[in-house]
Amino acid sequence: MTKNENPRYVAAKTLQAVFFKGAYSHLALDEQLKNHQLSAVDQRFVTEVVYGTIKRLNTIDYLLNGVMKNKVHKSDQRIQVILRMAVYQMFYLDRIPERAAIHEAVELSKQWGRVGLKGLINGVLRSLSRQGLPDFSSITPSSKRIAIETSHPEWLVKRWINAYGEEETRRLCTTNSERGKTTIRVNLRVTTVDAVQAELFEEGIETVKGELTKESLIVTKGVVTKSAAFKEGRLSIQDESSMLVARALNPKPSMKMLDTCAAPGGKTMHAAELMNDEGEIIANDVHAHKKRLIEKEANRLQLSIVHATTEDAVILAKTYQDVRFDRILVDAPCSGLGVLRSKPDIKWNTDEKEIRKLPALQLDILNTASKLLKDDGVLVYSTCTILPEENEHVVQEFLKNNEDFTLDESLQERIKIQSENQGYTTILPHQYGSDGFFICAMKKGSARHGNEN
Repeated sequence: MTKNENPRYVAAKTLQAVFFKGAYSHLALDEQLKNHQLSAVDQRFVTEVVYGTIKRLNTIDYLLNGVMKNKVHKSDQRIQVILRMAVYQMFYLDRIPERAAIHEAVELSKQWGRVGLKGLINGVLRSLSRQGLPDFSSITPSSKRIAIETSHPEWLVKRWINAYGEEETRRLCTTNSERGKTTIRVNLRVTTVDAVQAELFEEGIETVKGELTKESLIVTKGVVTKSAAFKEGRLSIQDESSMLVARALNPKPSMKMLDTCAAPGGKTMHAAELMNDEGEIIANDVHAHKKRLIEKEANRLQLSIVHATTEDAVILAKTYQDVRFDRILVDAPCSGLGVLRSKPDIKWNTDEKEIRKLPALQLDILNTASKLLKDDGVLVYSTCTILPEENEHVVQEFLKNNEDFTLDESLQERIKIQSENQGYTTILPHQYGSDGFFICAMKKGSARHGNEN
């Protein structure tokens, strides 16, 4: 088998790019799959090994360090990759016998120019095979135990324990380490959920209905992006938690809406569908290349009311100083720590110090956007993170400084998520099997603003 045909070599090259070259996992994987000729079965195997190894990295390194004389991170780059992906196959892929994973790791070391270290690889992996998975329950403190057992940075586990308690944190971390799922949003403007489900079934794609929104389907078999329904705009890929954001906005036909940080455009398009493609949506993003993504998606869905713009969100009040919107969405830049199942490299690449800078930016965008809202309009603030300092703390600071805004207590009626806090909610990954998300709706009062419109 040549390198181009060996799925483990393709997985190894992808992981090397992620671990040592700062590549995003999905981009590195796409590039490698394009550059190598693999069957559909092997492509699925590579995807599983890449994402699984990244998700379980902390646990894998803990296991390796228990049997290696020197820490695994001090090893040669290629050896690190070979060992890590082999351990993932040994303990987390049921269909791969341990002896096969060890044999293939040794073969890969020879193919990848590390033949002299095949004895090291064989010895380390056989030691782990004899030892098996250890009992993590003896690890203390609890933050370290959860971090190692579920593979998360301990600093992040500590933050979540402080916010949600130990048991809730353990559950959300466990869910983060599980395999992600593909969820689709049916375009109810042009079809029905039942019709799309039947159409996909005819193409060999199996789905079940979602739990959080009436337009959602969860894919259980098949690749939905290859379907006619996707290509012809009858559905989109979007997580259920993310779908709730447009529902929180409650957009109506003929309204004028602003999405301040719109790319890649999923929430914008959902809102346009709910508006029956009647009205106007300004879909703004700071990056020019992302403007093109928004336009491409609007074209695929045949939505004419979406107008993509390129602007820094913190100066939108100046750009639209003579315009007022019925609905404004601030889906703010955030740490992304609610989407770790689909983007596991985030947890290893996130700098705790950088997170501390985000609330100021989020608040700045929120303050700017709020100036453009009509009286009695709705302002929605959302993030795909589950850190309180990026969510409710930002909202609380905004409300303290903007007395003409109040929490929209009718939010729960629209999104059907019960929360102790009327007007905003945090969705944790384990609660519904969806992404971690924060959604807040606020209304602007009209009493103090005369005839402003």
